[in-house]
Amino acid sequence: MLEIDYINGPKSDKMFGMYKYQMEIRKRLDVILNIIEYESIMQNLEKRLTPPNNTVLDTKISSYGSESSSFKNFLFNNAKKTVQELDRYRYRLIVKNNIHQNNIKHLTNQELAYLLNHLDLDKTVVTCYDLIPWVYEKNHGKYWKNIIAGLRKSNRIITISEFSKQEIIKELKYPEERIDIVSVAVDHEVYQPKRDKTLLKSVHIPENQKTILYVGSETPRMNLDFLLESLSKLKKTFPDFKLIKVGDPQSFGAREHFLNSIKENGLENNVIFTGYIAEEDLPKWYNATDLLVYPCLYAGFGVPPLEAMACGTPVITSNTSSLPEVVGDAGIMVDPNDSETMSKSIFELLTNESQREEMIQRGLKRSKLFNWDDSAKITSEIYAELS
Repeated sequence: MLEIDYINGPKSDKMFGMYKYQMEIRKRLDVILNIIEYESIMQNLEKRLTPPNNTVLDTKISSYGSESSSFKNFLFNNAKKTVQELDRYRYRLIVKNNIHQNNIKHLTNQELAYLLNHLDLDKTVVTCYDLIPWVYEKNHGKYWKNIIAGLRKSNRIITISEFSKQEIIKELKYPEERIDIVSVAVDHEVYQPKRDKTLLKSVHIPENQKTILYVGSETPRMNLDFLLESLSKLKKTFPDFKLIKVGDPQSFGAREHFLNSIKENGLENNVIFTGYIAEEDLPKWYNATDLLVYPCLYAGFGVPPLEAMACGTPVITSNTSSLPEVVGDAGIMVDPNDSETMSKSIFELLTNESQREEMIQRGLKRSKLFNWDDSAKITSEIYAELS
């Protein structure tokens, strides 16, 4: 049986994003895994610095962009860079001391590709979900230059969408024949339609109130200012709704900015925060809400729309990057700069039952195309070719 050095980076107790993708595939692989992870100093610090989740808006938040806030951001970002460099150096030593010479080496996300610049590794595959910092955020500093250089040294690259594949070919000049698409998927035993609104009572929402769900971070790329602007327009014709925001901010200062944007748009009484939701509970939130909005400007895939469709929740998302690949004709896609159209689309799905039912059925059918067993099978085939 094949043995894989599974170079997985920092340990995590939260199942979302890249870690969730690897966990879903990992438990379905028929290979021996030498899992190489580490305790991240940076992640432990972030846990201590992250305030507790609240479902009530903090009305004492100071103005975003103040001198005090900017200075704090400056100090935090510099401290963060130092700690991250220490983490990377520690992990390089851990990997060097724990790999097995003849194993295939699977680096499970693009930010681990820096290791290929420091260690002499053969039979390597890197999972590169996207190049968001390099392409979208224009982060061409030393850190990302090292990642790009490492990616070019990999024997194979796995990515998660045709969109990301084309970005990798374009930016890295990497041979197309050495890139494999292993799609994000959904566990249909976990994510399925079990419509039940009783969960809403836990956040003091009546079951007959219309609810809009957003699952994700609060980083600028997620386009939440645009979403709030759209909801402010919706409120003029449809005032009685709640936006349920699931997930941590995942970006320093993002929660402060989001709270101030909520106030600027007059939505203090319309937004509820749940914080991080564990994997076993997330389907309940999809099933309890009326629709999912995902206004992201740039995504390597976009997991929440897929999970929502699998639960029978209609989806409105952006018509950019990889998102059309995910939803196809099963979701409503809008220009992520057109708040008027977004507002009207939300109104239609909240009030037009026949359109809503049509989108539910399309979404359920579409979601069946994405299966973790298929993704694990393709991954195993890549390992076999490398061996």
